[in-house]
Amino acid sequence: MPSQGPLIPRRRLGAELRRLREAAGLHLEHAAAHLECSTSKVSRLETGQGIPKTRDIRDLLGLYGLTDQRAQDRLLRLAGDGRRQAWWQDLNDALTSNLDQYISLESEASLQRDFSISYIYGLLQTERYARALLRSIAPHERESIVEDRVGLRMKRQQEFGARTDLPRLDIILDEATLHRRVGDAGVMRDQLESLLAVNETTGRRLRVFPFSAQPDMGAQCSFVIFTFDSDYDRNAVHIELPGGDRWLEVESDIERYTLFFQALAGKSLSEDDTDALIKKIMANNQ
Repeated sequence: MPSQGPLIPRRRLGAELRRLREAAGLHLEHAAAHLECSTSKVSRLETGQGIPKTRDIRDLLGLYGLTDQRAQDRLLRLAGDGRRQAWWQDLNDALTSNLDQYISLESEASLQRDFSISYIYGLLQTERYARALLRSIAPHERESIVEDRVGLRMKRQQEFGARTDLPRLDIILDEATLHRRVGDAGVMRDQLESLLAVNETTGRRLRVFPFSAQPDMGAQCSFVIFTFDSDYDRNAVHIELPGGDRWLEVESDIERYTLFFQALAGKSLSEDDTDALIKKIMANNQ
């Protein structure tokens, strides 16, 4: 599956192009005729799905009557950013369905809220845990592909940690993820120990949804809510399902899953009690 470059700059550019077109009182057909292309191409540009070419963007800005040079330069920079090679471009063989979009959002979101029911959240996994997990869920996959996917997961953690805009992580793990054996006892011990550092890291919060909690509507599947500070970006929910992942971007769906997460958080252990539970599980498994 080929990477198509950073998604967020393309979405920001597309939102601006649509706003400018509508402000000029023009329809997709007018823009398509001006570029001598199909309306679907213009639509893909406005939704961030198309790869923006500088000449096309200049032509559209001229058609829409944008004369402010600084505004033009900003939009052309977004077009350039939308064409640049993603850092994960060289690991295409390791990309699974939807992962290109997932990493794009992960690389730009100001806040990620995750609820995990099956295994430790990817950005918190140790390398040994990730390797054992990927081998377990894809037992027939070539070893080279497994190693590429482990490398990609570790690179995601590195890139996320290197961001200068201090993105926030708010993670809720179902208690089952702490007990479910992935790899051998040593793998689990190291993974649980690494979780104890999460709540000591600025911008990161880890809580556990305990077995003692009452059942909750939101606890039926793993999901991530990607939230952006910019008004130009669309928030999104990624839902992990055995039959294929789902993406939601309608505002009402975002609000619904935000309420799910808040309800789960209300039933979860505090950070201190979460750390105490992890230490207890480690002590019992010695």
